[in-house]
Amino acid sequence: MKLLEAVKSKKVAGTVLASALVVASFGTISAFAANGSDAIPKNTVMTASAPTDAPVATDKAQGTIEYSKDTYSRTDGSQNFTLENWYDPQTKNFRTDVKDYSADHQLLDYRSTYFLNGSDMVVIQRNSNGDPISGKWVKRTDDSHTFDILEKKTLGFSGVKQNYKADYWTSVGTGQTPDGKTLNKLMNSYQSYIDDNTLANMQNIVYVDRQTGLPAKEELYEDSTGTFKLFSSDTEEYQYVSDDGSIFSTDGVTLESVKTEKDALAK
Repeated sequence: MKLLEAVKSKKVAGTVLASALVVASFGTISAFAANGSDAIPKNTVMTASAPTDAPVATDKAQGTIEYSKDTYSRTDGSQNFTLENWYDPQTKNFRTDVKDYSADHQLLDYRSTYFLNGSDMVVIQRNSNGDPISGKWVKRTDDSHTFDILEKKTLGFSGVKQNYKADYWTSVGTGQTPDGKTLNKLMNSYQSYIDDNTLANMQNIVYVDRQTGLPAKEELYEDSTGTFKLFSSDTEEYQYVSDDGSIFSTDGVTLESVKTEKDALAK
């Protein structure tokens, strides 16, 4: 499944990253990058992520929950994270897990964010084994910001396909997978800050599977010096999965009630 990500520089705080990833998930992050319509700090590069040579698994016989995992890394090694999403098209329940890693792949942060029943946001901090160690809960009636954004998006697989029909994508030919499958090659060009002071020309190249309409590979390039260089890459998997009752469960930890999403995302 196509995921949308926020790519932060070293100076962007973890809370900002987590918040941006939640807002970006299952939506149209390229639109944010193209028109600057979201309130993300200028040293946050917004880009549409896509898998590199990952299989497209869309067999509903496996289940009805739409699942995606994106493994992201910057070329300079300064940022690495994984982003997993689960979305139930029937109940509209949504969960995002973010794992942030150091350059030597040591886990720095692991948290799960849930949007449940159209009314509750829950953030659970986890240890390296995935066990919950603390949790916070905010009601939509107290802070509805992210709920309001998510409601305006088309989530799940259909939102991914819709994203690649947007007019900011340009067809630039075709590409091939290692096994010879032909992919449509699309490009989105825009400008973005890659750090506090450097405004760069960006090219986001995505290869889309002709049969599924889902991405199969992405490469993000930046030109701040007169030459385009690879900035980041992603691998991603997406499939339908079954829910055994645990995916959207927040059991196992006492939730602290807070009044704002900022408080919920803070460590």
